[in-house]
Amino acid sequence: MRKIFFTLSFLLTLSIYGQNNIEISLQQDARLLLFGDKKGNDALTVNLLTKLALPVYNFENSYLLTYLSVEYADLVEKNYKRYSLGAGYAIKSIFGKIGATAYADFGKIYRQKDGFFSVGFSGELSYKITERLKVICTQQFTYRKDLKVLYNSKKEYVISGFIGLKYRL
Repeated sequence: MRKIFFTLSFLLTLSIYGQNNIEISLQQDARLLLFGDKKGNDALTVNLLTKLALPVYNFENSYLLTYLSVEYADLVEKNYKRYSLGAGYAIKSIFGKIGATAYADFGKIYRQKDGFFSVGFSGELSYKITERLKVICTQQFTYRKDLKVLYNSKKEYVISGFIGLKYRL
């Protein structure tokens, strides 16, 4: 029920603000794409992160935004899904065509039938190819209680790196 409420609230926000500023991104975890990990996931393992972002307040060279995020990883042990709602601060240009964004979000991780609350922080660098298309690199820091509960890991925080594209509708 809460997922539906958050989704409807976000969609209502999208309809209030014009659709010209909506950005959608699709990114792949770079390590799982190129090398895999030492847990049985080979190179080319799917770990996709997508964000639907909407600027809510504009400044001269920056803006505040809100976003919905979904991450899915097709892992050997229990697929990973994370849904989150967050906010960020973006600088359109820090140098030439390079921009930067800082994000914070709250969400929930699902590992098959198990669910765990999660907090995440990330930073993104973007390179503008056209007025609508950017290449992006994201560094993500996520609280992962699922690792401790399901696998007795001492590591509750994970840092991931993503590469991908962002498109402004």
